[in-house]
Amino acid sequence: MKALHNALCGREPMLCDPIKAANHAKYAEKYGVVDGVLDMFFNPVEKPYVTQAGTAVISVKGVLGVGLTKFEKLTGGADMEDITAQIEDAIANPAVNRIAFNVSSPGGTVLGTPELADKIASIPLPTMAYTKDLMASGAIYAFSQADQVTASNSAYVGSIGVIMVDESYAAYYEQIGLKMEIFRAGKYKAANVAGEGYSDAMRAEEQARIEAMHEQFKQVVLRKRTMANRADMEGQVFTGEEAAAKGLITGLATSFASALASFESTDGKDAKKMPTMSKSGKKAQAIAKPLAAEVEDSVLELLTPRQKEMVESYSDVEELFGPFDQSTGPDGSHYVAASPFASEGLLCQNCVFYRGPRGCGIVSGDIDPNGICKLWVIPQA
Repeated sequence: MKALHNALCGREPMLCDPIKAANHAKYAEKYGVVDGVLDMFFNPVEKPYVTQAGTAVISVKGVLGVGLTKFEKLTGGADMEDITAQIEDAIANPAVNRIAFNVSSPGGTVLGTPELADKIASIPLPTMAYTKDLMASGAIYAFSQADQVTASNSAYVGSIGVIMVDESYAAYYEQIGLKMEIFRAGKYKAANVAGEGYSDAMRAEEQARIEAMHEQFKQVVLRKRTMANRADMEGQVFTGEEAAAKGLITGLATSFASALASFESTDGKDAKKMPTMSKSGKKAQAIAKPLAAEVEDSVLELLTPRQKEMVESYSDVEELFGPFDQSTGPDGSHYVAASPFASEGLLCQNCVFYRGPRGCGIVSGDIDPNGICKLWVIPQA
């Protein structure tokens, strides 16, 4: 892949583990055509399709790049321009009411990744991204922007960082008595050309560029994954279970099929009509109003006097100061995306403030129906 070749030669930064990238390049060069042809017959590339429930399913497999040739796609590349076109087709299809991405990717090039992330974040339909094995680096950059991000327990998720690897031959040239004569106008022009090495100014410039990309990466992830911690965005790779606990993803599922079934059952256009469930399992009246204070009388009847007072107090605070955030700070709700008390029915989807498919009347941001915060008020019917 041309883009990977440039990155591996030190000419461009990467959003991919360089070892995985190098292995991919070597394998593609040696076996790519044979494997690609065999896959065409025995494992054809999964084309986008629409389920009976109206979900457009887009498969994303392999190293991410832009403007890939047919050969590059044949040897395991995924073109982000193709993914963008598939998203646009899905949005334009009147039969589609949600989009799900089935992802298995170590990331890829910086070029094109921020644009794909922005495209996914701007989709006007509910979105979900799932990985059974790998959503790392450029892949988590882009697909963290789905409304829901789920993974298998053992999947690898993360590697939020940027890397550029370059080789300098200055010491070797000196050892063999070879001197490179380079003429340049512009002190940063063609850094390390012909392996000459980097000046201190060039080195500082490249490092500043990489750090700026990394900061943008973190800001994009935090745009949707508001409960994630910057300390977990320093290149670490986590299992799906660890990533869920750290707020990098919103849930776990054993397979794409189960993630898709859950997605289709909770996010639909009729979410405002969906009943919540009390701790005892009995249905409560639907509560899908935009304001915290607008709780149905029939729901209030299920609450204890203390709970009614809590609803009124939280509603007053929300009206006066705006919604709580998801943090543990003074204006925070202490929200977590996976409730540790799920077995007791303490879930956002059971709370009177929950606004399906993924919202809350008093807490801002993306709210997982299986999450919980300290402000819960759940009918004890």
